[in-house]
Amino acid sequence: MRSRSNSGVKLDNYARIVQQTILRHQDPVTGLLPASPDQPDAWVRDNVYSIVSVWALSLAYRKNADRDEDKAKAYELEQSVVKLMRGVLQCIMRQLDKVEKFKYSRSTSDSLHAKYNTKTCATVVGDDQWGHLQVDATSLFLLFLAQMTASGRREPITSPVKQMKLN
Repeated sequence: MRSRSNSGVKLDNYARIVQQTILRHQDPVTGLLPASPDQPDAWVRDNVYSIVSVWALSLAYRKNADRDEDKAKAYELEQSVVKLMRGVLQCIMRQLDKVEKFKYSRSTSDSLHAKYNTKTCATVVGDDQWGHLQVDATSLFLLFLAQMTASGRREPITSPVKQMKLN
């Protein structure tokens, strides 16, 4: 039996930390992460920043995979990332009519929300209560969606979701 390399032991330690601090809070259905135990809603920005660490760890496992267990761990971590990114995309897709309206109105009442119910992907405040665009959160999500797709994923993150009309 081969012993673990030093880098493999370090990765396993990081995986335990990521599991304890991030992934144990992930909703099993939507994949979203609540803001805190006291605040069960999911913020797009917080979710993307949190899952980027999981994605980076999956890439490290994939690069350092000297055992089948490492390949399995990389796949498991990657699936957690896919689940969250699909969850956020599902939240956004529920507002497709607003995206179409916003292209012409540029009104804050037609902007995407950046906070969703962790269990249902529904928005948690009314359009008239929102009042700000959160363009940075949406942009951050799109940037990392593109980065994750370009990183060599075999299965596209957006596959089960209808494509948005961009024109």
